[in-house]
Amino acid sequence: MRTFSRLGRALSLAALLPAAAAAQQATAATDNSWYWGVGGGRISFPTTIHRVDAPMISADWLITRQRWALQVYGSQAYFNDTSTAPDPNVSGVRKVAMTDLRRFGFQGIVFLPNWSWFRPYAGAGYSFNFISKARPVGVAAIPTPLDSAAMARTNDARARTKATVTGGFMVTWRDFAPYAQYTIMPTRGSGTWLINGDGFTSFWELGLRYRFGSSIEKLR
Repeated sequence: MRTFSRLGRALSLAALLPAAAAAQQATAATDNSWYWGVGGGRISFPTTIHRVDAPMISADWLITRQRWALQVYGSQAYFNDTSTAPDPNVSGVRKVAMTDLRRFGFQGIVFLPNWSWFRPYAGAGYSFNFISKARPVGVAAIPTPLDSAAMARTNDARARTKATVTGGFMVTWRDFAPYAQYTIMPTRGSGTWLINGDGFTSFWELGLRYRFGSSIEKLR
């Protein structure tokens, strides 16, 4: 009976080994890899006038290791709205018509404890933010010296670099990795920037990444 019992345990272990190996391979497939991804979502940010909500598209490059990754990304949000810029010649501020926001940035990502194909992560980094077009309201077709000064101040208020914090997850299946992530960027205290309201700028994003290969060159 002991022989049959030992034989049964050995056969059970032999049956479990291929499944364990397959699960390990599925998990490790995302390690030391590089992905290209595209996505879309929404941006919500405050100005001194009101909060703006707009659609957004994005693309990213993700280089993974076992427990961490580097993400480089770019995105563009589409809107036509108004904000304010400093202007001591017009009661301290002047309305500004602005169009679209472009962002380029990077962040370090830490993978949290995962369940095989489900990989949650958290990250932090920096974003370089540019309002595509901005023009003071009320500027004449032929600008006066005061108008020219207002245009210069508005142009200075178009771009800022900001810290970002991100939380999200990716679902790995073969070489594909659908993902969802939420990013916040502090805005309060940015009175000299066109995104100048109190609170945070928020980014909600859904997308798909594709694994193109290993991020570590293999020795021949």
